[in-house]
This record gives sequence, C-alpha cells and structure tokens, in this order.
Amino acid sequence: MSYQFDSTTPIYLQVARQIRDAIVEGDLPEGEAIPSVRQISVERNLNPQTVLNATRLLMDEGILEKQRGIGIFVAAGARKKMLHLERQIFETEDVPALVDRAALLKFSAHETTKIITAAFKERK
Repeated sequence: MSYQFDSTTPIYLQVARQIRDAIVEGDLPEGEAIPSVRQISVERNLNPQTVLNATRLLMDEGILEKQRGIGIFVAAGARKKMLHLERQIFETEDVPALVDRAALLKFSAHETTKIITAAFKERK
C-alpha cells in the first residue's frame, strides 16, 4: 500500500490520522494490536521516532493503550470516542469551510445541497 504525505502537516500527525481513520472504518477493531512501530516505519519508509510520536499521541488521547511486552492495542471504546470526535470536527470545522467555499464560488444553499447529494449517490 502506498502512503502519501502532504507537506503542510507534520508526518506524525498524518500517521495518527491514518490510524484514527482505520479505527473509525473498523479496519483496526477495539482490543486488536496495531502493527508494531518498526513495521509501520518500514512499511511507510518513516523514521521510527515519527511513528512513535504518533502512537504516543494516540495513547495520550486514550485511543491506543500499551500492554507492556506485548504491543500497542486499540483501546476499548476507541471507535465510539473517535466517531463522536470526528463528527464534532466535521460539524464545527469541515462543514463551515465547505459553506465558506461554496459562498465564495456563489453557490446557493440549494445548489450546494444538490452537489453534496449527487456526491453521496456516486459513492454507492
């Protein structure tokens, strides 16, 4: 799998985002070990410290938990917590940014709704 990183966000935050997304999507179920820091760093051609920073951030957030000598696991309740947080971010940051962009481009609320509805239909 190929991983693309943008140049505007620190890579460890992008790795943390990818892990969060995998949890929300169900690819990393609660109670399951995530790949090791070494495995992630080799797979994505990253410095292990970068990956360690990402996993520490997620442990600090209560999304991951370290089991000494065994590995790092998705914490119980992590998916529910992530869904709640991501929905808040969507509502308070993503949608207002979309509305601002639509307004800048002179789309009405009705036109914007039609565009979003069409995009949802294309996903199915």
